[in-house]
Amino acid sequence: MAKNGHDAKEAIARHLVEAIEQVRQDVAKVEFWADAVSGFSRPVPDYNPGQVNVWLPPEQASSLKPDHPGDDDSA
Repeated sequence: MAKNGHDAKEAIARHLVEAIEQVRQDVAKVEFWADAVSGFSRPVPDYNPGQVNVWLPPEQASSLKPDHPGDDDSA
């Protein structure tokens, strides 16, 4: 009977550990979604297209460079 009691204690302990781990995962999900909701509850910042900088990947930036030095119309 002692073995059955020991097995039962191990099973209960295992279930408790699994339940605690599930709670930890649920808390992480709640924190994630709470952050998402709070982010969407803020107003959208003003947009001024004249102040927007667009960074291009090097491949696109090099294809936009003039073919010959001095052809860039900046002079």
